[in-house]
Amino acid sequence: MTDHATWIPVDIDVGRASPARVYDYLLGGSWNFDIDRMMAQAAIDRMPWVRELARHNRQFLTRAVRFCADAGVRQFLDLGSGMPTAKSVHEIARETDPGARVVYVEQEPVAVAHAGLILSGVDGVEMIGADMRDVDVVLNHPTTTALLDFDEPIAVLMASSLHYVLDAAQAVQTVERYMEAVVPGSYLVLSHISDSGADGADEVNRLVELSKTTSSAGVARSREWIEELLNGLEVAEPGVVYTSQWRPDTRLQLVRALPAHSSLLAAVARKP
Repeated sequence: MTDHATWIPVDIDVGRASPARVYDYLLGGSWNFDIDRMMAQAAIDRMPWVRELARHNRQFLTRAVRFCADAGVRQFLDLGSGMPTAKSVHEIARETDPGARVVYVEQEPVAVAHAGLILSGVDGVEMIGADMRDVDVVLNHPTTTALLDFDEPIAVLMASSLHYVLDAAQAVQTVERYMEAVVPGSYLVLSHISDSGADGADEVNRLVELSKTTSSAGVARSREWIEELLNGLEVAEPGVVYTSQWRPDTRLQLVRALPAHSSLLAAVARKP
């Protein structure tokens, strides 16, 4: 544990890894524990490109948030946001509009505690400690109702979080309920682990199996399931693709980032 994290919230199980903290470590963050770093190494052993997977996902989120901001969206609901890290959603959105508002939603106690420290004094940005599956709790939370105007477009972000909703029907319902709550012109930003690729499927499945030993198990789903999830929405070009292929900043990124080395499918879709 790093020097600035010498405290541990009383409800933390330091003997069990957390996906949010493992992800933080893979991105080069420091709000993680020994158990998380051990789990990250175990993940690398099973999928050697897992650190690249995490970085591609973060880069996709950055591009997707900018896309939504360029489309005029000034409100963001980041579900399963994980640990606040460099270039968080509010920082990206505020490059377009300094008044952009963001509600982060995360159930990991360290992430919530960390956010309370780094977001203190930042107007229009807060994190609430909640499970994204508890839609009523999230939507009716005093922070959500204070910061977000549901009469205006909102970008609903589910970047590498929906695959922790194990029940497929519940996952579909979760997306539907959030999208029902927002007005036309709102966006869904989604990335989801998939084993549909011919290359890398075995590694994905080994990674999913490993996740069962953490505080939140994940599940890989097919490209067809993910595409069906977007029915009724206007999917932005280039459609459902690997994270590295969604509007990359440079052509070199497409060449260097083989789809099998991403294993996360991504899409941005608008509510008509």
